[in-house]
Amino acid sequence: MAPTYWDAETEEAFKKLYVDTYAEVPLAGFDGVKPGLRFGWDKALADEFPGETWEEVEDDLRRTWKETHKNHGSWQDMKKHVRRGWEKAKQNWKDLASRSKRK
Repeated sequence: MAPTYWDAETEEAFKKLYVDTYAEVPLAGFDGVKPGLRFGWDKALADEFPGETWEEVEDDLRRTWKETHKNHGSWQDMKKHVRRGWEKAKQNWKDLASRSKRK
């Protein structure tokens, strides 16, 4: 099983971002996009992609999503959420990524 770097503090920060960003357009609600955000976050912090950019890993992430997470939605529907999670982790958003790696 792959390690997870997602924790309660990370989830709350993304939930606030979701509410602030999509206040008028609830889409599937936060719980509907959370699997994509979490997948992107965890993959960005995992040792398998230490210095790669989104463009370098997108195909690998798409394949993995389709193999392991398809019950959470299609890649096409979730890609933007996976990418947002990935990019926020790579930017060490709110210092959450470095705290998650230390745990």
